[in-house]
Amino acid sequence: MIQKSASDNGIKPRAPRQKTLKTGRIAINEMTSTFEVLIRDMSETGARLVMSDIYPLPLHFDLIVLNPNTGRPSRTPCQVAWQKGLTVGVMFRTDDVPVPSSPDHLG
Repeated sequence: MIQKSASDNGIKPRAPRQKTLKTGRIAINEMTSTFEVLIRDMSETGARLVMSDIYPLPLHFDLIVLNPNTGRPSRTPCQVAWQKGLTVGVMFRTDDVPVPSSPDHLG
């Protein structure tokens, strides 16, 4: 049996992840609500976050991470890819679509 590679069936291969142990903040509602998360791994295209409590996350939000080299925060638009308990997988958004102020999936 010949196995197809991920690129043969239209699935884009995932970017290599780098394990990390950084703190970040999820910002929602135009930065009026924020809460801390632990960033467990990151790649060029996404990250795995661990929350301290289960929150009903909107589909889109910003991830704020303090750069240890400059001391300045970076703000990256994200989209929830999956969530299992306290752990959330996010994809970094590269489009210029504004982040909605209300959760998309809560109606």
